[in-house]
Amino acid sequence: MATTVTVSSQFNGALAGEVFVQAFKASDTISKNCITVLPSVIGSGFLPKLSYSASIAAYSCGFTPSGTVSYTDKEVATKKYEIKHELCKDDFHQTFQAQAAGLFAANNEIPATIQDAILLAMVNNMGEAVDYQIWQGTGITGSFNGLLAQFVADATVVDVTGATVTSSNVITEMNKAFDAVPDAVADDTDLVIAVSKNVAKAYKRAIAAQGLNTYNQDKALDYLGYRMESVGGLPSNTICIYRVKNLGFLTGLEADINEVRVIDLDATDGSGLVRTKMVFTAGVGYSFGSEIVYYRP
Repeated sequence: MATTVTVSSQFNGALAGEVFVQAFKASDTISKNCITVLPSVIGSGFLPKLSYSASIAAYSCGFTPSGTVSYTDKEVATKKYEIKHELCKDDFHQTFQAQAAGLFAANNEIPATIQDAILLAMVNNMGEAVDYQIWQGTGITGSFNGLLAQFVADATVVDVTGATVTSSNVITEMNKAFDAVPDAVADDTDLVIAVSKNVAKAYKRAIAAQGLNTYNQDKALDYLGYRMESVGGLPSNTICIYRVKNLGFLTGLEADINEVRVIDLDATDGSGLVRTKMVFTAGVGYSFGSEIVYYRP
């Protein structure tokens, strides 16, 4: 008698690294290149802190070294996190199964299968959650040690006391933040001005009021020629100015502990439920606090 084999195939996370790449890209901070991503980090990662000072001396034969070089590492611990959901498949049937049958062939943005739909929702949801945690994580259980909390605890970070930003005062407040940028990094090519959504809206209105930036489509923002980005993870009335190379997002995209699963419970209990599970590691940090300007009310 032949052996009876029953296979209930489920998506088991074989491409977890690729899924996490897409999920992290859905984060404003990462997708807009507002932070340096360091992949394949397990446990603790180390951000380099290299400082160099040269001194000019009168020429002479021989070799007389001068100046100082200081190199240290700043440890950033990555932690293991998870996101779990339980969904009813019936909520997806009418739209996605109909589309799979060709009833919505003109709309290519609707995923063809329920699994694709769920994975897309997971990616988008995770991107938003990660973006929030990068900046506003509190460091407690289940939360990143976010950048803003680190800024507050670091006396070397340049703090600027701000106000509630409106279209009438946004230029004044932007000037206040930018004036605090250290001269040593003010002209760095990767300097970025990351602002909260309400600051970006106020800035657009202020520019439009001057008869500028009135195009029908959105236009890339800049301030005095410096790149400005609207970042969803920042709280209202916040401006952060820094070099992108100075901030790091550490994760283990290809680590064994990364896991993505979509589990159809119908195969075992007929409940019509689908469970999703994502497991990943992440942490954020920076090298030089004295180069960062943190504007807040």
